[in-house]
Amino acid sequence: MNMFRRPLFSQWTLDRFFHALTYLLVTIGFSMLVLAEQLSALVLWIFLLPFCASFSSRLSQRFQLTVRQANFLTWLYLPLFVADMFLLSRSFVPATLHLILFVQLVKLYQPKGNRDYFYLILLSFLQVLAASSLTINISFFVGFLVFVLVCLAALMSFEMKRALQASLSRSKGLAIGTEDAHIQQPAELGLGLAEQRSAVGAILLVSSASLCIISVLGTALFFAIPRFGAGYFSRTLSKTLSLSGFSDRIRLGSIGIIQLDPSIVMRVRVNGDRKRFEGLKWRGVTLDHFDGRNWSKRVKGAPYSFPSGQVFKIREPGPSALVKYQVMLEPCSTSYLFTLDQILTLRGNVYPFIYDPSDDSIIARPHPFNRLTYQADSALPRGTVPVVEKAEISFQVKPAYLQLPRLDKRILDLARSVTFGAQSLEEKANKIERHLQTNYRYSLEPSQLEQPQPIATFLFESKKGHCEYFASAMVVMLRTLGIPSRIVNGFRASEYNDIGGDYIIRGKDAHSWVEAQCLEHGWQTYDPTPSSSETTTPRHPLLTTINNYLDAFELFWGEWVLGYDEVSQISLFRDLQEKVTRWADQGRRQFYKGAIGIQEALFAGSRGIIGFARQAGWKFPCLCAVLGVGGWLALRLYNGLKRQLLVKNAIRKGDGTLALHFYGEMLIFFRSKGKAKPKNLTPNEFVETFTNQLIRGEVERLTRIYNAMRFSKSCVSKDQIQQAHWILSEIKKLSKKGEAIF
Repeated sequence: MNMFRRPLFSQWTLDRFFHALTYLLVTIGFSMLVLAEQLSALVLWIFLLPFCASFSSRLSQRFQLTVRQANFLTWLYLPLFVADMFLLSRSFVPATLHLILFVQLVKLYQPKGNRDYFYLILLSFLQVLAASSLTINISFFVGFLVFVLVCLAALMSFEMKRALQASLSRSKGLAIGTEDAHIQQPAELGLGLAEQRSAVGAILLVSSASLCIISVLGTALFFAIPRFGAGYFSRTLSKTLSLSGFSDRIRLGSIGIIQLDPSIVMRVRVNGDRKRFEGLKWRGVTLDHFDGRNWSKRVKGAPYSFPSGQVFKIREPGPSALVKYQVMLEPCSTSYLFTLDQILTLRGNVYPFIYDPSDDSIIARPHPFNRLTYQADSALPRGTVPVVEKAEISFQVKPAYLQLPRLDKRILDLARSVTFGAQSLEEKANKIERHLQTNYRYSLEPSQLEQPQPIATFLFESKKGHCEYFASAMVVMLRTLGIPSRIVNGFRASEYNDIGGDYIIRGKDAHSWVEAQCLEHGWQTYDPTPSSSETTTPRHPLLTTINNYLDAFELFWGEWVLGYDEVSQISLFRDLQEKVTRWADQGRRQFYKGAIGIQEALFAGSRGIIGFARQAGWKFPCLCAVLGVGGWLALRLYNGLKRQLLVKNAIRKGDGTLALHFYGEMLIFFRSKGKAKPKNLTPNEFVETFTNQLIRGEVERLTRIYNAMRFSKSCVSKDQIQQAHWILSEIKKLSKKGEAIF
């Protein structure tokens, strides 16, 4: 058996492991910048080729830089940094990223010590930090999570490497005779493999505890500080959705173009039963003027401008049921917000915005590069949609809702024939709606787009089109009959994510419908578009589930990471306060209920014990004493047997380090008896201080075994280990018999 056991981890293994983790962190940081699309193709290739070459030990050693050369190149790059900032990139952030990449590249090609490795880790962290400010893509979270785990592993391996270096240095010191350090502190005596495992376990424990503390503090800080973004850092290179059908002037057919795009436009989370909100329409813009090819908005009420604030109250709630919802609108080209009808309140990061009371439309600030998140309350519609209460249109506004361009005369004849026999305006509107739904076919083919009169072509020739043609045809037919009407462009929710609990609204969900003014009920909603006959290819259930999980996570990312502003913070704290109050009330009731139950149980138990004590008389205290002493003896017996079992198991395995442990235990025993080993004495000199010949003889025998294990190259046999254990027991027995130690 060797005098020292083989280390659990070799120095070479830990060095290579730490080296590999550091280079992995460098790779992750560089990849994050690439994924954030912050490096041009030229810059990417300039840095990518030498970066990949640095991973080859042969190439990195061949082109290795001295410290002086590395410093010279770094100083030489500073004028290039200024030129990059003002002439090439013309921006501070890209130029700074190029500087970080250059310094990191220089570090990769120079001799590296511990400090250089930490510089590489720090530069990688700066790259990840820059990427976090320059992208809102959910892939950043995956990269960041991998970076944190790898960084934690790198720091742990570095601490393990330092601990191993210290252990090896201590072992070398002992080999040349510096045994006093271990003799003076017996608890630190080497135990071979067990000591190394204990050190590794301590490092893992400290690292895990630190990670938990940092996670708790980081989470608290994360929710305590809302997100802010301005200037360059609010911009991203993500795709800006083109919503050409949502502006004050659109060309007929614009909605059909949007319906070809499957990209996600917004996500909506509605509080309450999902079935109540299926098929609800999310209005964006209303259009009232039609020139035969283009729709535009001419009717505008007195706008209300709101520069800042938290909650904007539009109207007081009525008898209708309220619905609360949250919308996360993707970066897009329109400034219109999408809400349910009859909006009551609005809050979110949409300030400043303008509210038009004539049609409940809301125009927010442009957001082509960032998401908008807002919460709103609306009155749940019940058949009619009273956008303007009690429906009376002023004399100045009414002609705008009856305006018509020069039309084919057949349209008026068709409207009259379809509504023949109808008595009320509402009945006429219903007949036109049913006629379009039953006699025309839904299609995204723009067959009548270039015709002189697209509406007439749709009604009498092609008889097929998308929702915008159906809605436009109905508005034109209503106006020929003198019924004020307008077209509404928005979205219709159809896809629900059970995992995230939100509606996913895509470009293909864009929709147009009609609002007609009926004197009986006010503005009413009509949807003349028939259901689509086009079938979509069903997706595999597993793929659907995976997609729902990914989308739910992206919703969480946008809501609690990117869109967590001061309004979200107030809402979160308000909900948290309500839940804490509710939980406190429930906990208080449960505590009182449990306390009463415990009190009753204790009272019943005490009565039983008192009754038993009265019946037992003097036997009861004797029984308590016997049980107490018996429990104490059983505990001592258990601890003693456990220790003996561990020692016998170690002796059976032939662990020579037990001799060191027995010697250290002897020193601890003598110290407890008032005879501590002086620091300036060797083990052999310490033996000479004993005057009791019996104890001195046993100490001398144990010291010889200790010296053989610690300083001799010879192996310690199992018999010697067992003998050392027996000697330690004899020393303790002699002390208990009254033998003087001094």
